Amino acid sequence: MSYKNRDNRKNSVQPLQDILNEIMGKQPSISRGIYNSRIPGAWKEVVGPSAARVTKNVWFRNGVVYVTLHSSVIRNELLLHRDTIIQNMNDKIGNSVVKELVLR
Repeated sequence: MSYKNRDNRKNSVQPLQDILNEIMGKQPSISRGIYNSRIPGAWKEVVGPSAARVTKNVWFRNGVVYVTLHSSVIRNELLLHRDTIIQNMNDKIGNSVVKELVLR
């Protein structure tokens, strides 16, 4: 079978986002890697510059975002707003992947 005769080749123009959504839907392992890379950026946008300055490390595993902070005062303030932060991070990422937030 030659390249031009493939049945699964599409002849119309599609937006790149539609193509990526189709690929990520078929292979969930790809989407997990994409979400892992979006978490630190979403964290900085959601909590703002003052909390981002005292953030030492942000990582994501199995639906839980782990954050290491330098300031115990800001840590306690963020704990009060944990549910809102989780919701805003999921909105920024575009999917409900963040289930829990652990601040250390």
